[in-house]
Amino acid sequence: MWMHDHSTWGFWWIFPLLGVMFFVVFIALLVKAFSGGAFSGSRNEVEELRKEILNLKEEIETLKKQGN
Repeated sequence: MWMHDHSTWGFWWIFPLLGVMFFVVFIALLVKAFSGGAFSGSRNEVEELRKEILNLKEEIETLKKQGN
């Protein structure tokens, strides 16, 4: 039934293992980059944007009170 030579059973499993390891490392790097790395911006920018939003909300409230 099995006509294969047993010498072919050697190290075939290394290539799928390397492929899986490559994808695991690649996905881990992507998660790290998107969660707090290069794409998220600095904390100073985030704080500045929050302050600006609060100022705009206060300005909207004062305009609503004036009736404009």
